[in-house]
Amino acid sequence: MGLRELCRAAELDPSFLSKVLAGKRNPPSDEEVLRRIAVALELDPARLITLAGRIPSEWARLFNDEFAFERVDRLLRESRPARSPRIAAPARSDDFGEELL
Repeated sequence: MGLRELCRAAELDPSFLSKVLAGKRNPPSDEEVLRRIAVALELDPARLITLAGRIPSEWARLFNDEFAFERVDRLLRESRPARSPRIAAPARSDDFGEELL
């Protein structure tokens, strides 16, 4: 997908994204913008938002449900060392599974 095609699909200014790719501007941090980019690239929005250093709004229940937060935290701490994140393979937003929550 070309830059202009991506920008049309994500409703972004091509000059902005071009500057981001050239390192002249910071990447977008707004969740809605990241969601539009993810959808345009057929990626999981929660994964892209997380890779951008943000916490997706749908994960807010983790902070309100102590059991869910502790379970996810324990899983992450006990899991094997993290590998480099791969954006190319879209992941389901429910990777932790409903049985955990």
